[in-house]
Amino acid sequence: MDRSQPILTKYRGVICDLDGVVYRGAHAVPGAVASLNAMIAGQVPVVFATNNASRSPAAAREHLRELGLGDEGWSVVTSSQAAAAYLAEQLRPGAPVFAVGGPGVPEALTEAGLTPLRVTELADGRTVEAVVQGAGQDVTWRDLAEVAYLVQAGVIWVATNLDATVPTSRGLAPGNGAFVGAVQTTTPAAPHVTGKPGTALFDLARSRLGSDRSETIMVGDRLDTDIAGAGAAGVDSMFVLGGASTLRDLAFAEDAARPTYFGFDLSGLLQPGLYQRHGPDDAVELSPDGVLSVRRPVARHRLLQAIVSAAWHARDHDLPLVTDTTLWAELERRLGV
Repeated sequence: MDRSQPILTKYRGVICDLDGVVYRGAHAVPGAVASLNAMIAGQVPVVFATNNASRSPAAAREHLRELGLGDEGWSVVTSSQAAAAYLAEQLRPGAPVFAVGGPGVPEALTEAGLTPLRVTELADGRTVEAVVQGAGQDVTWRDLAEVAYLVQAGVIWVATNLDATVPTSRGLAPGNGAFVGAVQTTTPAAPHVTGKPGTALFDLARSRLGSDRSETIMVGDRLDTDIAGAGAAGVDSMFVLGGASTLRDLAFAEDAARPTYFGFDLSGLLQPGLYQRHGPDDAVELSPDGVLSVRRPVARHRLLQAIVSAAWHARDHDLPLVTDTTLWAELERRLGV
């Protein structure tokens, strides 16, 4: 591929995360919607694949339209849908399933031909054959306790995702991984996880796109789910800053969680890609004791590429690299993140 061409010229379909990439809470990430509309106008379809199980695909679609996304050329798939599809293969049609999380969980189970039950419906002694645990603003201690009791009794346990946090307009909030962790304090069992970084959600998204692995790119803000999952699913990836994972996280990422490209936001897909350069760049300097510093002012895209390339070179060659969060926060400030 000619690296002077925009990233998107290599691909026929885009899988895109939502929280932290397109929006944070109710508000769009600056430039995200304009970039998406440009991609779709260029006949490159987009499937939004989200670990967030609290919303139904219909609610997510409505939110995206409110933010200004056009009506055509895109769709939404969720980890709740992947969980429901998994259970539909394991259980008889109409089987009762305890649904924990936002409206997206019971809606996905119903669409898959299963019978979702909420915690209040279990009070009369009704039994279930499985439990799907997702996050939601109304998840209570009673929900988590019931999951624990059911898992201890041997019921099939499916988690929509293990994201420890979720980005909001006010900062990071506890994600489903935190709630799953609470249940795991009561049992040695582990859930079957259908969201990223597992491959099920990526495969579901690619089936919507109709693209081969080599023709698909994933865009996300979490190295441990979006980027590692893309690698496991055999598709390229672009990491964007400003969401759940930080510049420091990117600098110290292990090979499996390193993206093909990295950038500031979705507009990076419409530009030549930023990737690890193996030659020296005098824009930055790595001291013998591992302090990475900026030597001279350069364009922010070049500076980001220089910082990440220098950090990965240090990691790959067992050179010192300072972990101090203050230093990395200052570099993010220099980059305008």
